[in-house]
Amino acid sequence: MNLLQQFTNSIWNFDSYKSLSKTKGSKSFLYILLLFMIVYLVFFINTSFKTNDLVTSLETAMQEDVPDFRLANGKFSFDGAMPYKIDDNGFLFIIDTTGETQQEDLNTVFNGVLITEKEMISVSSGKTEITPFELLPFEISKDQVLKFIPSIKVIVLVFLAIWSIFAFGAKLFGILMLALITMIANAMFNKKLTFGNQWNIAIYASTLPILITCIHSLFGSPLGGFMFFVYWILAITYVFLGVYHISKNDDSLGTAEVLEIQP
Repeated sequence: MNLLQQFTNSIWNFDSYKSLSKTKGSKSFLYILLLFMIVYLVFFINTSFKTNDLVTSLETAMQEDVPDFRLANGKFSFDGAMPYKIDDNGFLFIIDTTGETQQEDLNTVFNGVLITEKEMISVSSGKTEITPFELLPFEISKDQVLKFIPSIKVIVLVFLAIWSIFAFGAKLFGILMLALITMIANAMFNKKLTFGNQWNIAIYASTLPILITCIHSLFGSPLGGFMFFVYWILAITYVFLGVYHISKNDDSLGTAEVLEIQP
């Protein structure tokens, strides 16, 4: 059975799970590796386009909407009208180097940041932290930020490439958990499947859940965390249906053999 046949049969031909369960370990591993790579490539491309759009929007907004600023020698300078305020969903961001805005102005804020000439005052969950700029070992300006923004694309791509290794490891761990669940189905239907058989069933039972997760991601993850339950309910259902059909086919074969030897 070639890879395409393994793919199609694992989705809608439960009678094939008996032969799929006997697939060589190297062949089933290659199958899940290729399936993961294809799905991850779709995720990689989709994320790359979204990152590109985000970086372009961020760069445009920085150039057009943010006044010049500079942090050097322990002092922050800002060329825009002050106090410069952004209030977004309960988060208050203020830049004021004139001294007009003080730390007390953040007393009624649960989350916010105030940047003055000499320090940054941040409030997170009601807790206040003060960072003097003279302690910071670097300088930063609007021009430097604009030069850095395009490199975000490279950083994201490198992160995704490295993360693929951990993601595949997590996928194999998930299949291991599903293989353990296959043992329950194995006991319920009174089968004597080896762990290798159960591992293969878990791999092929994961095909449709993986595809649905990929499609769900492409459509912006409308189900959110609920998709986790959809994935596992579907995978476990496929496991039990696969083992059930193996049991049913074996019972049918046994009945046929009995009929053949009867006089």
